[in-house]
Amino acid sequence: MALRFFSSMPVNKMNASESIVGFFDALCSMVFSNLYSSRFLILLFCLSATFAQGQKWSCSSPLDIPLELAGSFAEIRSNHFHSGMDLRTEQREGLPVYCSADGYVSRIKISPFGYGKAIYVTHPEGYVTVYAHLQKFNHEIDSLLRLQHKIKESYEVDWYLKEGQIPLKRGQHIAWSGNSGGSGGPHLHFEVRDSRTEQCIDPMRFGLPVRDTLAPVFESFSAWSGYGASEISPIELPLIGHFVTGRGASDTLPLEIQPGKLELAVSIVDRYLTGSGDCGVKALRVFVDGSLFYRMEIRAVNFNTTKAINGFVPLGIYKSKSGQWYRCSVPKQTPLKEEVNMWAMPVEISDSLIHSIRFETEDWKGNVATAVGFVQAVLPNASKQANTISLIAGVEKVMHTRSGKITFQKESLFDDTELLLLEPVFDSLLPPVVQIGHEGIALFSPVKIQFNLSSMTPEQRKKVVVLQGNFSKRKSIGGSVEGSTIVASASSLGTFTYASDWDSPVVEFVEQIFPESDLVGSVKFRVSDALSGIESIRPELDGAWIYCEYDAKNNNVLVELPLSVVDERAHEFSLVVKDKCGNETVYKKTFN
Repeated sequence: MALRFFSSMPVNKMNASESIVGFFDALCSMVFSNLYSSRFLILLFCLSATFAQGQKWSCSSPLDIPLELAGSFAEIRSNHFHSGMDLRTEQREGLPVYCSADGYVSRIKISPFGYGKAIYVTHPEGYVTVYAHLQKFNHEIDSLLRLQHKIKESYEVDWYLKEGQIPLKRGQHIAWSGNSGGSGGPHLHFEVRDSRTEQCIDPMRFGLPVRDTLAPVFESFSAWSGYGASEISPIELPLIGHFVTGRGASDTLPLEIQPGKLELAVSIVDRYLTGSGDCGVKALRVFVDGSLFYRMEIRAVNFNTTKAINGFVPLGIYKSKSGQWYRCSVPKQTPLKEEVNMWAMPVEISDSLIHSIRFETEDWKGNVATAVGFVQAVLPNASKQANTISLIAGVEKVMHTRSGKITFQKESLFDDTELLLLEPVFDSLLPPVVQIGHEGIALFSPVKIQFNLSSMTPEQRKKVVVLQGNFSKRKSIGGSVEGSTIVASASSLGTFTYASDWDSPVVEFVEQIFPESDLVGSVKFRVSDALSGIESIRPELDGAWIYCEYDAKNNNVLVELPLSVVDERAHEFSLVVKDKCGNETVYKKTFN
């Protein structure tokens, strides 16, 4: 046959509803066989009560405005699945944030990156709610948190609390919304976790009042043959296909591919209301000529495996095109078995016939959409380049270069792939450059990049960092010096070299802010480092650490300065900023 479905078919696993039905069938059998066993009846009652209790738990809205989404649960983000919901806050900061259910504060984490200012609330029913990118906390929480900042003498805090330290009730005010951490604009990130597994669950399962009136929209699809989706290069992207319109199939041209194993990807956007953010979907099914080719359903998000999204999407397309791109095949290696239910039947196209592709998808509210496109194998097979290297997923591979070596770990690749290893020579006086593959090749575990530094003195090696990217977009990925070599972990492939960082960070005074009330003002600075990046920031007043906030995405440092120290004595203020190569800048100011 020209269109061949491979004969190997994985055994289907039971879904959650089938497991529950089977559980109660077995339970009923035990009831009749143990009808007079009082102990068993007590056990049955306890199990039934526990099951019912788990189904009853609900959470109320953390905001007192109508909920609109800027981002949905499990939507595709750069290098991770979105673990919760992004709730719009009317494009401003300072909206009251409320606790969604009875519980207690179990963790508070403050960071200039990621979630920024975040509070975790544990609930007795077995769930944890998370509120992130906050502006500030209520007075009680902030007072206790300030003690933690002072003890650690740091803006960054990761504080785990005991039950009873800060109890909370449903609807109790806990914080104000903000834009802290890695947030791209004012909003509230809200998520629900299973306290036993730490897996994140769709918050809409628990009654969160989010309106969703729109079905997902299929934007376009892509098809190709050969190695897995991780092979797609951002430079040489496969063609984009169009779906059948109302004019009929005869007016839709098929997408032309090379003969061989069929690979598909599809771009889907789900909006909750007109004008809402572009969100992701829950499930996807694909049929080739009427036969099931691929199915997928997202169950949960696990922080330990969230980076496996790189094997879940066609990475090269995702980095180059807009929309939520979903790969329609199962990676050879994937740690997402518990979080995402995936199944695929490989198909090989070796004829010149036109084949139909039907896509079906469902969003988190159950809205369904379908689309149909066509593919045809007509293009000749591409010839391999002479310096192509074949890599096998699940096998460690060490490649020696003129300037060091590159190590692929067993868990680095999702699929078998082919890539090019290049070592261009620009100038013998410059550090060597190594190019391995491209950023469109998906990785799970990092690849180790090693350079030989034997020509440097031990003191010179302390100032070296590994750089990734081309000349106009290079960034430091750090590295640790081991003897006469430097080794860095790279989460994506591309071009690598190294450089020495002898320049200290730049510290600029911006303004002094006087409050309308209270006895605490602030001094604002802008800090930056051209190469290795900021490692630490320490503000002091008369030799003692004082509180500051670091906004890394805007390079701003806001130092709180108590106005109560303004007296006749001279006071010394200093701000010490260090980069990751040990270079230091000290800003000093004396005032009275």
